[in-house]
Amino acid sequence: MIHLSQLIRQGTLAMFDYENTDENNRHYGQPTPPVYDMTRIPNDLPLLMSYGGADALSDVKDVQLLLESLKDHEGDKLVVQYRNDYAHADYVMGENAKQDVYEPLISFFKLQ
Repeated sequence: MIHLSQLIRQGTLAMFDYENTDENNRHYGQPTPPVYDMTRIPNDLPLLMSYGGADALSDVKDVQLLLESLKDHEGDKLVVQYRNDYAHADYVMGENAKQDVYEPLISFFKLQ
């Protein structure tokens, strides 16, 4: 949860911030944590991204930023699933998660 709050506060997807220059230097060799470069994900790596419109932890704007960084991904290798009515925990505990999330995920894996 601390890592998530750092993402929300700083607006970047970076490694854990120890909030201490010495600790960051010890772990990363620099005073601030490195930012993940999502564009370095291979364009042909199969990805399934599922997100919900009711998710307060990973909201639609955040996912859109991530998808923007993946815009050069090969079209048939990036599958995006949007569930307007899903919140964060619905992916695990949702009444219809089996048919809404898990079955499409298994189908995706079988195609790869």
